[in-house]
Amino acid sequence: MATKRLRNKIFNRLLLTSSLTIIITVIFLIVLITNYYSDVIVQREMDLNIRTLERVEDYFLNKESDWNGFIRNLYEKEDVIDDLSDALHKEYADYLQHRLDKFMRQNTFIPSNMDTYFYGFFSQDPDVNAVALQSSEYPEIHYLFIYNHGRWKQSIARLSANDELRFQDTGILSVEKLDKTFTKTIQINNPTTLKKMGELTIFYSTEGLEKIVQRENPTVKSSFFLLGRSGQVVYSNNQEIPKQLVRNLPSENNVDQMKQEGQTYFINSITDIGDYSAYTVIPQKELNKLTVVRGTMWILIIAVLIIALTLTYSFMRNYSARIRRIDASIQEVQKGNLAIRIPESKKEDELATIASSFNLMLDELDKYIERVYVLNIKQQQAELKALQSQINPHFLFNTLEVIRMTAVVDGAKTSSKMIYHLSRLLRYSLESKEMVPLQTEIENVQQYLQLVQLQHPDKLTFHVDIPREIEQTPIQRLVLQPIVENYIVHGFQKDKKDNQLEMIAKQELDSIKIIVKDNGKGIPEERLNTILEHINDEEGENMHSIGMKNVHQRLKLKHGKEYGLTIESKENQGTRVTLIIPMGADENV
Repeated sequence: MATKRLRNKIFNRLLLTSSLTIIITVIFLIVLITNYYSDVIVQREMDLNIRTLERVEDYFLNKESDWNGFIRNLYEKEDVIDDLSDALHKEYADYLQHRLDKFMRQNTFIPSNMDTYFYGFFSQDPDVNAVALQSSEYPEIHYLFIYNHGRWKQSIARLSANDELRFQDTGILSVEKLDKTFTKTIQINNPTTLKKMGELTIFYSTEGLEKIVQRENPTVKSSFFLLGRSGQVVYSNNQEIPKQLVRNLPSENNVDQMKQEGQTYFINSITDIGDYSAYTVIPQKELNKLTVVRGTMWILIIAVLIIALTLTYSFMRNYSARIRRIDASIQEVQKGNLAIRIPESKKEDELATIASSFNLMLDELDKYIERVYVLNIKQQQAELKALQSQINPHFLFNTLEVIRMTAVVDGAKTSSKMIYHLSRLLRYSLESKEMVPLQTEIENVQQYLQLVQLQHPDKLTFHVDIPREIEQTPIQRLVLQPIVENYIVHGFQKDKKDNQLEMIAKQELDSIKIIVKDNGKGIPEERLNTILEHINDEEGENMHSIGMKNVHQRLKLKHGKEYGLTIESKENQGTRVTLIIPMGADENV
């Protein structure tokens, strides 16, 4: 039973549905994003290695361009190539003597020999440590030119006495144990015979390569290797890569993965950089570090998910509480408690609109009940008081009819007319209808005014202007006669023969205005204010007559606060009373 009740609660159903939707959507998105992001990071690292290799390739291409320029310029300088040929074919003492004699025969003090040419070329390259020149025909003839003494000393510091730097019989300088150094050997030929005269070996520092290869704060440990033609490691930036893997590095460019001792390595390479091949190696375990982001993102998403569900629960719980209050209030109204009201929220949403509309409906219902109930009670009081003020009205009506017929027989026409009009007034007052057509109410007023005219001949004239289209408009019975009576009692001047009374009706939008104005005594301002306060005081004296206050209160109770009567008057200038009733009021209410 409890489970069924739980399922039937809209709050729990909405919470479950929204929670499942959020969880499924977030899990789908995080899996998609993390996979994509991990692939992007791995590809980014691979691209960085490729760009490193491209920069290394550009570095060696620039060096190769320098080497080609060096050889081309060397062969173009006749004096320098002759000096170089002498150096490679003569003992050092003979070479110096020959160079001195040649210098003495020159017309200039600027020497033109291999020393000045080498210095002018190699001293401009910050990566050059030294240059070695060795004769092919005479291995014992060799020269060494040092351009960066500090780095050169550091590069040979590891050599022992047995590893002393020397020129071998093969004509190649032993450089296997030089530290942070790679070389380039250039063959020098005789420009005339094209026969090889010797070899020029350039010793480069690896500092330039290190600036290209090394990265600040790398995400993963990526290793770099520069290998010579025979497979020896010329330069390396090794981040714990096994030596066996380095020995087996592929000689093709299309190999991107290798396995060694159960580990997978991703390799990028360029194998045709002149005399060298360049490789970058990333272990799979290093790339796996990048996927740690997945765990971080999962933790972050779970935290965000918990916050989202908590906010959703709090938000929906608040709405659920407001819905329960609305439901409880409706149940109270079903029990007959019309005094209940839903506490209104400061939030502007649908539930606030429902609460406001519900409270407004109850307010209007209270007003309607009060209006109908009070109207009926007061109408009954008015009828009771009217009946109490009548002494057997049916008997009086019949008696008046007998007197009228007697007056007619006796020839008293004026008395007969007065009795006739009085009888009509009594008959109208005895009717049980609350609502009558406007024309009927006007005719009753005319009966009353004709009776007054008979009492005061030639002293009162009245004019009625009622458009035909509003003659049948429903109006409460006996609302115009008290206004006319009030004029006759308080405003009619018996000593004057120009007493006038006008009754005009006109339609304005959805209302009808009935104006009753006279040229009587008028009302002093202070007295008028007192009258207005009296007729608008709902808590005042009970309605025991059908006077002005009675009329005003009846109109308001029947049609609403925007209807009723207003009084305008000035002393000795007459009075104007305006009644406002709705167009097409319900006769049955």
